[in-house]
Amino acid sequence: MTASSSTPQYQQIADTLRQRIVRAEYSPGDIIPTSTELENLFSVSNITIRKALAILSEEGWVTGRRGVGTVVNEVPQDLRLNIAVSGDFTEWVDTASGKSLPVRQKVLEFRIAPGPLRETGMLGLASGAPLWTLRRLRWIRDDIISCHVNYARPDLLSGLDDSHMTGNRNFVDLMREDAGLDLVRMDQTVEATATDRDLADLLKVEFGTPLFFVENVYVDRAENVVAVSHLYLRGDHYAWQTSVDMTT
Repeated sequence: MTASSSTPQYQQIADTLRQRIVRAEYSPGDIIPTSTELENLFSVSNITIRKALAILSEEGWVTGRRGVGTVVNEVPQDLRLNIAVSGDFTEWVDTASGKSLPVRQKVLEFRIAPGPLRETGMLGLASGAPLWTLRRLRWIRDDIISCHVNYARPDLLSGLDDSHMTGNRNFVDLMREDAGLDLVRMDQTVEATATDRDLADLLKVEFGTPLFFVENVYVDRAENVVAVSHLYLRGDHYAWQTSVDMTT
């Protein structure tokens, strides 16, 4: 197989075999090719194949059976967050926050202090002014799936801190319910990116792992930007979903 300078071969093979299962080239109950056959197929060593199969086994795609081989399991439950892109703000928040999945979160940092110049200016504050800043990680089961950084005007979130983000609560509920902000619009930008060393360490993934970078800009009824959120979402745990009306 063609080697990639950024993705280890065992990961490439695991990804390839996983997609073959998804496409039903290998169905539940099938025995996939032997390690020797896979070594020849992908032109890699036995240890590379063992690492690839270990990944699929840990994810629940296959099970190794002594005297039988590596057997394909029923397709594991899809634990990606399918984010609705429908123009419905409430639907977006509900799907993005993973209310239907076993998501949990941990606050890494809360502070009111000077922050990034760009976000400070977007919020209509003078250079060097303090920002209300919250950083948190989110998990599904044992996998860290995303890092969220929320910036807001301190005067609008007065008295609110990380203690208001217990459980799987989302930032929008804090702004609406606790701060009483009259949000009317969210402007969203989504970009494909990859982890740098800091994000890789934080998300417990390899350097260069694909991410969605999402910037949400929250606007109130007076057309003031009241908060900005930066979401770093692991590409293997999130998908954007929308429906397009083809009748008009």
